[in-house]
Amino acid sequence: MKLNINIKTSILALTAIVLVSIIGVAQDQLSIPETKEEALLLINIPNPEFNPNLNPAPMDAKAIADLGFEQQYENSNRKFAMRDGKELFAFTYARESNTTVILLHGVLSGAYMMNKTAGLIREATNSEVIAIDLRGHGQSEGTPGDVDYIDQYADDLSDVISAVRKEKPNQRIILAGHSMGGGIVLRYAMKKDASTVDGYLLLAPHLGKNAPTIREEEPAEGEAEFLKIHIERIIGLEMLNTNGETDYNHLPVLFFNLPAEIPLRNYSYRANESISPEDYKKGLNAIHKPLLVVVGSLDEAFDAGKFKAAIIENSTGEVYVIENETHNGIRHSSETMNVIANWIEAHKLQ
Repeated sequence: MKLNINIKTSILALTAIVLVSIIGVAQDQLSIPETKEEALLLINIPNPEFNPNLNPAPMDAKAIADLGFEQQYENSNRKFAMRDGKELFAFTYARESNTTVILLHGVLSGAYMMNKTAGLIREATNSEVIAIDLRGHGQSEGTPGDVDYIDQYADDLSDVISAVRKEKPNQRIILAGHSMGGGIVLRYAMKKDASTVDGYLLLAPHLGKNAPTIREEEPAEGEAEFLKIHIERIIGLEMLNTNGETDYNHLPVLFFNLPAEIPLRNYSYRANESISPEDYKKGLNAIHKPLLVVVGSLDEAFDAGKFKAAIIENSTGEVYVIENETHNGIRHSSETMNVIANWIEAHKLQ
């Protein structure tokens, strides 16, 4: 019974990242603090609590399968040393190839859940694939749900890229990310000192807080909320950060309705700020290499119909909406892999 509960919460965990963007809407309804004292009052409001008497929505068989628990493809373990001495864990899906795809997972997830995705991408692209556990996720070092400073996820990705280039100087590198992982890829593209890569592959990406792809929905009556956002704390912290004060950025602002024994149940302010661009247009405008975005028409987290305009109007990227696929199912769809294979061939990325 306990496993069933964890599976149910996992599916919501992988799709809940979109709700983070409701912050922008809620902020419009609250007053911005004018003094440090007002900001401190906001950030010290108690953490939100969940109703223990409500249960998450049930899942069907496809939704469970789409999570990616099945370990279908063989891989090998490796670690990457970061600039601060911490190590990131990764699975390598080896292939003799001139191209390496670095794959990032979504919120509350890890490289383990990307096994099928990584294996399918390797087959579709004839590339080596490296699926990493982001800092504080999976088997990587770091504090669960936290980073040391804003944009550390992107800096970690930069260190992984540098390690791959050192091992294989002439290797093409494609950055791939699902959901939150896609948002981090966009933040990497915005870095002024970012090493150039050869392509960007985004699967149902979290484009940013102000993106038109945000879907705003409330849980059905009688169902448990999965995510609570400490909006007042975010507003207070934004005011403090505007004035150069970052001492409180470790405080949690996103809270997930997960069992107490799960170590990753919230994200700090500085982690939340690191998972997507502040402005989706700037994130997309920063990409000057081939870009492919694929989303499912039944995506539960994002508004699939809004992706084409958002991407085409702000980049030279390509967008495909796969019919009858969900937020997680898009990672395992044969149609998705056909689109990826054609994109790779068209842009000579293999």
